[in-house]
Amino acid sequence: MTDVAKPRILVVEDDPDLRRILKLQLESRGFGITEAENGAEGFKILQNEIPDCIILDLMMPVMDGFGFLKRARSIMGTKDVPILILTASEDERNRVRGFQYQANAYMSKPYDLEKLTREVEKLMAAAAAPQPA
Repeated sequence: MTDVAKPRILVVEDDPDLRRILKLQLESRGFGITEAENGAEGFKILQNEIPDCIILDLMMPVMDGFGFLKRARSIMGTKDVPILILTASEDERNRVRGFQYQANAYMSKPYDLEKLTREVEKLMAAAAAPQPA
């Protein structure tokens, strides 16, 4: 029997409890999860392993989500990796800035697991679809 590779998600979140919850929830849905506790750690992982999707918090120590987004979009191999911002911030300016920095989706905490899973699947399907020439 061959193992089909699980879609990989990089979760960049400074709250260890939320990282653990996301990991358990998404693994139960068939995803493989890599965790990073801040943007700098996430960027190091990204330089060695390109995931199928990234779930990104904005407010983190060392390197915040915006710093991570800016750097992630500068790497050739990650320009098309979908990035979902998952944040407690209700500030509309952060939403606008996230999209300016080329995030693909934005969700607020607390989140609904079903909605989050559907959004991740939708983002990965769109990224995998052939792009018009």
